Amino acid sequence: MHLETKRKSVHFATGILFALAVLFLSVWMGFALLSVATVSTFVFAHFINKGKQVPLVYGLVKHTEREGKPVAYGVKWYFTGVLLTFVVFTLIAGAPKEFVVASMLIVAVGDGISTGLGRIIGTKRLPRTKTKSYEGSFIGFGSAFLVIIPVLSLVVVPLKYAVVVAFIGATVGMLAEAYIRAVNDNFTIPVLSCSAMLLAYSILLL
Repeated sequence: MHLETKRKSVHFATGILFALAVLFLSVWMGFALLSVATVSTFVFAHFINKGKQVPLVYGLVKHTEREGKPVAYGVKWYFTGVLLTFVVFTLIAGAPKEFVVASMLIVAVGDGISTGLGRIIGTKRLPRTKTKSYEGSFIGFGSAFLVIIPVLSLVVVPLKYAVVVAFIGATVGMLAEAYIRAVNDNFTIPVLSCSAMLLAYSILLL
């Protein structure tokens, strides 16, 4: 199996599991889970960089890490972005955690599928990108859009508002995935897509 396919398979599966866990846990339990996951990722990465073979984690990293990248590079960015989003929007601003969960699913499903399938079936490159394709980005957008509607509909009413908010969130997420390269997309997607969804919903409620 191609390395990038392995990476995105792990990315897809673990991303969905964490999103579902945060969805079904209480707000503070979700915060605790994300905090522990973030700290653990940095700690494990530190030990692996020092040559320590951390059980289970070392094997996973060995078979899915890109050559030349720091250990757990994308994972550290992901948990940092999600935790920041959760703290700012849910704990401080009081927004429903379903918006954060939706942004987590955009990363897991949208980013995972757009890169994974785009590598296989993509034929036409997006303007000003080297590896992103129209096919991959469109499928990633569509998948993320459909997946987050049920989550958003738990707190966004009426349903047509949930559809609009999901459309905007998936669009911003996929644009971030394709075009923002200065910062890792595992960070920018949850931060920007959650911000966009909350802003869109606020405008719809005016």
